[in-house]
Amino acid sequence: MIFQLLLLLGINYAGMIIGEGLKLPTPGAVNGLLLLFFLLYTKVLKVNDIDKVCDFLLINMIITFLPAGVRLIDSLNLLQESFFKLIILLIITTVLTMAVTALSVDFLIKRRDKK
Repeated sequence: MIFQLLLLLGINYAGMIIGEGLKLPTPGAVNGLLLLFFLLYTKVLKVNDIDKVCDFLLINMIITFLPAGVRLIDSLNLLQESFFKLIILLIITTVLTMAVTALSVDFLIKRRDKK
């Protein structure tokens, strides 16, 4: 499992290096995710090579959100001033995300069924 974690971290770091080297406007983590997708899609990297560490990270995903949650508590007065604006923004973005996800999944299912 340590090797799998090092492999994922290496891919993430490679994405950061690629972003810096090519002066891409995207964050290094996004570049790393795109690189991981490309490696999995082209079957250069097999799912079995990273499955255990991915399962572990998914199970413990809440750990990554703790710092952001603590930071929100520090900014409680800002949240109280814009409470209704934030609620409306959250509702709109949630609906948009759900719609885009549904349309994407529908498109991919139809595309898969054609093959």
